[in-house]
Amino acid sequence: MSAQIKEVIENVIRSVATERDLPLPALTGATEIVDELGFSSLLVATLIANLEEALGVDPFQDEDVMITDIRTIQDLCDVYAQSLRRVH
Repeated sequence: MSAQIKEVIENVIRSVATERDLPLPALTGATEIVDELGFSSLLVATLIANLEEALGVDPFQDEDVMITDIRTIQDLCDVYAQSLRRVH
């Protein structure tokens, strides 16, 4: 499942970047969303909203996880995988 989650996350990142004409480096789990991708807080919010739509969960709604704790693509994968396990 985590490979599928990573694929969805990377596709959503590419979609958000394309909409804003942002060039992207090669995406890896260690890629930092703000520092390497250049996502502003508004783009991170857009990314999270699009991921909620794509994956059907919002891991940040219960405040167990703070968005400020998320730095890398792997952090996103982990938090969404954990949230999806709770739902299923």
